[in-house]
Amino acid sequence: MSKRWKKMVALGLAAVLCMLPACGKTNTSGPAGTEGGSVAEENQGAGGNEGISEDSPYKDKGFDLSKHEDVVMYAIGDRPEDMDMVLEKLNGEYLEPWLNTTLDMKFLSWSDVQTKYSLLLAGGEKVDLMYTSSWCNYNSEAGKGAFKELTPEFLQTYLPYSYEIQAPESWDQVMISGKIFAIPKNYAVFNNYNMIAVRKDLMEKHGIGEINSWDTMKEALYTLAEKETQNGIYANGQRGNAEFADHVWWQNIEAEPLASGFDFMYFTHGEEKLPDWDKDVFYKYTAPECLELYLEMAEMAKKNVWSPNKINDTSDAQTNFESGKTASFIWNSTIVSAGDNLEKAGIGTYEIFDVTPNTKAQRGSYADDTIAIPNASKIPERAALVLDCLKGFPEVNNLVVGGIEGVHYEMTDDGKRKLGESADKYGWGCWAWGITGKDSPQLYSEDPRSSMMDEMCTAKEYTPVASGFTFDKKNVEAELAVIGSIVQEYGASFNIGLFGDETEAKYQEFVGKLEEAGLSKVMEECRVQYEAFCERKGQE
Repeated sequence: MSKRWKKMVALGLAAVLCMLPACGKTNTSGPAGTEGGSVAEENQGAGGNEGISEDSPYKDKGFDLSKHEDVVMYAIGDRPEDMDMVLEKLNGEYLEPWLNTTLDMKFLSWSDVQTKYSLLLAGGEKVDLMYTSSWCNYNSEAGKGAFKELTPEFLQTYLPYSYEIQAPESWDQVMISGKIFAIPKNYAVFNNYNMIAVRKDLMEKHGIGEINSWDTMKEALYTLAEKETQNGIYANGQRGNAEFADHVWWQNIEAEPLASGFDFMYFTHGEEKLPDWDKDVFYKYTAPECLELYLEMAEMAKKNVWSPNKINDTSDAQTNFESGKTASFIWNSTIVSAGDNLEKAGIGTYEIFDVTPNTKAQRGSYADDTIAIPNASKIPERAALVLDCLKGFPEVNNLVVGGIEGVHYEMTDDGKRKLGESADKYGWGCWAWGITGKDSPQLYSEDPRSSMMDEMCTAKEYTPVASGFTFDKKNVEAELAVIGSIVQEYGASFNIGLFGDETEAKYQEFVGKLEEAGLSKVMEECRVQYEAFCERKGQE
């Protein structure tokens, strides 16, 4: 925890203690002790234990839980078939006896996120907890005032169990201009490091050797395209709206995003220290390396590495690989489950290859999965306590994340989990991405490939200081909106090499439009915020 953060916490708690009355009723208050007795002790005459069980871990904590409340939480995706069964157990065994509260889960489908997310927060509908992330409206909604600012005092008070086990660096990663508007997950994985799964049976069939670089990957894809396209199998499932090869390209040249959710990037040089703005930081789409990527994509398209009809293709790349329609799949650890499904279907075999073996790997940002409390919630304190319960107790966390033990999953003697008979009705981690704990049991498998990717990444793991930088777009929101539309206009075509021999000319046209849209203003705003971040970190 940074000195600045500790100071904020200390000042916040001091202010609370100064404002507390010597006697009388206080609605809610958290555990903050003084020599004369804790806040909890002062509140016990106010019915703080009414409505909860004798064995509630929230007993004698000073919270007034006498009134029953219903907390409504929204997640993204499809509602699991057994969600109601899990909620019945969660509410009946934990939330009602411990907090005199019930949780009601609602889901916003993927197709509705773009159109209904903001409307839901602004429309007056009851929402007490809301999934959000760097890629799902966190910055924009926080900028609009849709999310409650979570002060150090509030966090320590209403997250009495989960706050103390939260990764300290996670708070830095969700800060926007020094303020926190969401509670981050407490388990970061290598979700941004990409490898490639390739049909091993087809590699053996065509004499394709080891894949350990961008060039060897490219040659393997060219061979597969030449030999298998006629059999209805494309070498890869690159799509215009899913830039899988894009990730590997930047990984290959040791470039990382500077701010999660934005297109500012920097060259890491494999080091953790803060990058030099003038030498290392750049805008992704105007860098010379971006043109090199698009020329590579044009070459791959010319050699039929993927279907020429991909521009309007909405099919899922993972599904295409699992069903044998494509011979390779580039992504994060998801490639393991995709390969397993391929083999279970009896279509072929697979192998995993690290295309960038000399590039270090960092875990994804904690800001990638978070839970916010909307400002419109009338019970933010109770909502925070519910989230604390979901995150702070392993038995509750496993229930919410993975379902009911013995039904949806089973535990092995060595503390790992296996799929239960009804795993398809409540998959582990199917929606609770912002809640999963760092001690969640790992999936048991006798196949060494199941842990291969994580082991390879862990062996070369590093944590760049810049991973704590977040960008507040409020001063350049209009410019970013125009830039985003331009990227959307050109990006998909570049990603699948659609422009062919016209790629370089189209790229220059693309860059010109970005500059006209105010890119320099956006970069200047990023520079100002980055320098302020460096100053907070005590470095020039």
